[in-house]
Amino acid sequence: MKKIALLLLLFVTFKVSAQEFHFIPKIGLNFANMTNTDGSMKPGLNIGVAGEVMLTSNFAIEPGFFYSMQGTKDKESGMSMKIKNDYLNIPVLLKGYVYEGFNLFAGPQLGFKVSSKMKVSQSGTSVSTSEGSDLFKSVDFAIVLGAGYQSPMGLMFSLNYNIGLTNAIDNEKFSALPGVGQIDEKCRNGVLQFNIGWRF
Repeated sequence: MKKIALLLLLFVTFKVSAQEFHFIPKIGLNFANMTNTDGSMKPGLNIGVAGEVMLTSNFAIEPGFFYSMQGTKDKESGMSMKIKNDYLNIPVLLKGYVYEGFNLFAGPQLGFKVSSKMKVSQSGTSVSTSEGSDLFKSVDFAIVLGAGYQSPMGLMFSLNYNIGLTNAIDNEKFSALPGVGQIDEKCRNGVLQFNIGWRF
């Protein structure tokens, strides 16, 4: 809570000192995966709000809060598995307007896992559980790279990729599962996002 309160205070400080301040509610589609899992892109949603702080006419800082549905899915030999990890992501982006409303942005993102669920299906039988939540780490760190367009009326579009930098799984706990064996690979989150929003 203290971290969130501090970020809200920074929003207010930026609003006072910057030339312009805008709230931007956003919603979008995720295509998420995890490295070294042999999985494929799992679709999901992300929703949240950002605050655009215009430092100059072409340069801005954009912190935000987003609920993001991530994970991966895998299907082979008649069995399918889906990992659903939901995060509260807090990006802080540097944004540059390169031509009219077209912009490029990049920056770090801190994520906090808020829920985790695994679903396994085989021969028509499906089992879903959240008991394995502690197999996944509670904090994630990523770098966000993307581009977007801001229309004069307020409508915006953006496309970005979140590159996970930290291991999302607890290797020791996964290795202790029956029949798994020693795991040394790091499984990092990767998320392609397409968002729409409105700048107020």
